[in-house]
Amino acid sequence: MYAKLVVGGTAITAIAAMRDIVRLVTSATPSTSLLGGFSTASSIVVDSTPAGWTYVGGNRAADQPTIAATNSATTLDGAAWNLCCSAPCLSGAALKYAVFNPVAYTTFTGITGFTLTGASSASALGVVTNEGPRIFNTAASASSAAASYSLRMTNKYHKTDAASVIHVIANARHITIIQEGRGLSGIWESSMTDAHTFYGTAPFVQYCHAYSPEYGTNDFIVPTLATTGVNTTGSTPMMTALFNITNPNNGTNYGTYNTCLYSLNLLSLWQTYSELRSNSINAVGAPTYTLTPIFYNASWIGYPTQFVTGVVPIYWSNGNMGNTGDSVDVSGDTYKFFNAGTGFGVIMKTD
Repeated sequence: MYAKLVVGGTAITAIAAMRDIVRLVTSATPSTSLLGGFSTASSIVVDSTPAGWTYVGGNRAADQPTIAATNSATTLDGAAWNLCCSAPCLSGAALKYAVFNPVAYTTFTGITGFTLTGASSASALGVVTNEGPRIFNTAASASSAAASYSLRMTNKYHKTDAASVIHVIANARHITIIQEGRGLSGIWESSMTDAHTFYGTAPFVQYCHAYSPEYGTNDFIVPTLATTGVNTTGSTPMMTALFNITNPNNGTNYGTYNTCLYSLNLLSLWQTYSELRSNSINAVGAPTYTLTPIFYNASWIGYPTQFVTGVVPIYWSNGNMGNTGDSVDVSGDTYKFFNAGTGFGVIMKTD
């Protein structure tokens, strides 16, 4: 499934955007008729192949047991709000979970948007176990200077202000959200390891670098379940996590093994600098683009290199390959290029 979602001339709330996206990725017939926030005139479902995700639930009565209707209220009210969905892994033994949250539980200047995180489980009532790191902001935060919070939070959420363009690409292996020219987030299934098989856990990773020009570490994050206040803070240029990982050497279980608290080897997940990738030539000297598979490693706790590419149809690319939607041939296979922001892009299959 691939939908190009466009905000009209007026900003929409995070709740409206979240509901629209989750409706699309969990629908058997995704179409613009499911949109209540994004513009139905400007948005388009490019590929309506069902994504293969299932709606699990949310922590608001309006979104239980199904997502609220497109004309339902979406105003932030100072309390937590989430929507959860799941999809099977190739192994078939475990589910991976994706969770959508608004960035701020109250509205103030500069903050309108949402986050995408992973989790090891979620319930029909929106109770989430081992949620990945995300931006968190409570009603109390509204008393702080809006400009300060906007700066600290800028590379950790997808904005839903006027004229924003958000690409949603999904199948049963992943949900990838690309904000045109700004950044991306993904819940990506990865290659299976023997440890995952033994423990019966889902091999997937959360990736978030939603504002690509920013790679400083002055960020305000919460890598756990907080609903009324910040319970863990840290600094990281992007929010990446593995879920329900058990170290086979000593039996230690990490509900959320993330870059905010531990030393996850980002390897190719670290895509921030424009000089990471330049163009090259082929064997006869013709210009070519350099592509990089996505992979990561946690070998020091018993998990060798795992590949996202090969399970999810995605590669990192140069950020200046062309325009979003351009076709790219990879060994006879056709991918689409997406401008993910400053310094890097991705090419993906969208069916």
